Amino acid sequence: MKLSEQATQHISQREKEEQHNAFNKSANTRKRVVYWIGFLEGTLASNRIEFGEKNALQAEASKFAEFFDDPDASDLAEDIQSRCFSSELNMMDQLGQIIDEKRKQISSEVSYTEADEMNEFLGFCAGIICDGQILPSEATSILHRFQQSDLLMNAPPFKDVHRAVEAAMADGVLTTVETDEIQEWISRLVGDGFIDTGLPNIGSVAQLDEPIIDPKSVQLLGSSFVLTGPMKIGTRAFIVAELERLGGIFQERTTKSTTYVVISSVASRHWRTTHFGTKIERARELIDQGSALQFVTEDALQNAIKLADDLI
Repeated sequence: MKLSEQATQHISQREKEEQHNAFNKSANTRKRVVYWIGFLEGTLASNRIEFGEKNALQAEASKFAEFFDDPDASDLAEDIQSRCFSSELNMMDQLGQIIDEKRKQISSEVSYTEADEMNEFLGFCAGIICDGQILPSEATSILHRFQQSDLLMNAPPFKDVHRAVEAAMADGVLTTVETDEIQEWISRLVGDGFIDTGLPNIGSVAQLDEPIIDPKSVQLLGSSFVLTGPMKIGTRAFIVAELERLGGIFQERTTKSTTYVVISSVASRHWRTTHFGTKIERARELIDQGSALQFVTEDALQNAIKLADDLI
């Protein structure tokens, strides 16, 4: 190949990479904006501003402003911090205006997609649990969203949330046990609420590296595992027991000592490009910092356990 041809090929490749990077940046920006819309709607689902929601809203607004230099989000964060709202209703009106403006902005760019609807629902769920509690009105709002959308009703990652909410509201009474179960399933999707972590949720939008699919590449003995999402292998307690039986270590959260983050089998290729909670986002941060941490599929883990048993 001539030098001029090599140069032309190199330029063409760079142009493709720049286009790809621009597309990814735009897609990730859209994810966060749609998620932000959903989050604000989630905080309004009870038709009032609950205890703990102001702090969460301030943190989320500050993070959103940091990402996009968004004046509305910046003003919201400053107004909450300075206690500028004359009443709870005044604050709710302001949130409603932001939602309307952002929705118009998104819709003017590209028509709403299935991914948008899913990301908005994830933000909505995060807004619901940001104060650490779920009220009957909020559970009803979640159920209403399911009933209005075939996509949400049939999306595998949401099936457990849907099942839990539908069962809880069947008799119109929401018990403590039922709210705990709903919150657990939502936390598996979007991470724990702000009141539990003290961290904004808006940054938890991640694209995963390709996870390990070869069970022979999974070292159980001495390795630390973090589980994400409901697993088809069995209950979390069962999986933890199996890991510990074979010398593995279970971790609740992703840390510098984590070896593998296990991706639930319901996380399809399409689903892996949408929003995830803090466990995966933290894993991506550590990988970017040079950590050897790896993602592994649930199937690979299950087969690694089988291989280890065969050797015993």
